[in-house]
Amino acid sequence: MTSFYFEDIFERYVAEIDDLRSDSEGKDVLQRRVRDKHKEFSFLLSMIDAAPEMVAPAFHGAFGFNKGRALYEASQSEPGDDGFPAWAELEESIEIASWARPLINLCLAKAGGESFLVTTAVLEYLLGSGLSARSAPEASADEEEDEGADDLGESGEDWMSEQGFDAIDR
Repeated sequence: MTSFYFEDIFERYVAEIDDLRSDSEGKDVLQRRVRDKHKEFSFLLSMIDAAPEMVAPAFHGAFGFNKGRALYEASQSEPGDDGFPAWAELEESIEIASWARPLINLCLAKAGGESFLVTTAVLEYLLGSGLSARSAPEASADEEEDEGADDLGESGEDWMSEQGFDAIDR
């Protein structure tokens, strides 16, 4: 379980990484696009408060986690909370790629940069740890019946198509 802050932003971060992962031909271009974000980083910094999930991918692959406890605990809080760690505190439990140091320095020179770095490190930790932001609740019997109705509807549409009828646009 994570805080609602990380639950929300993690979902958007995963979507952003997925968007960056492949081009229109389906080729994996994630590393190239992450490097492109490095080149645009000075511009992207202006978005760390409004859309941190759009900036954080610049650090994708920059962190190694040897002490997950500090990151797990950070994922239970949100910026401004007493439990939200300072970057200097969290940095001690992270291995940082040398290419990321200049980007970190740019962040630290900007208001809100320290919180952004903590958020980014936690997002990368959650992404690589296999922890989902929150456990999905089990489906109720009603929801399972609804899914069955969708399957039945799709089967009916398939049968109608096979009989020569046009599919209904929904």
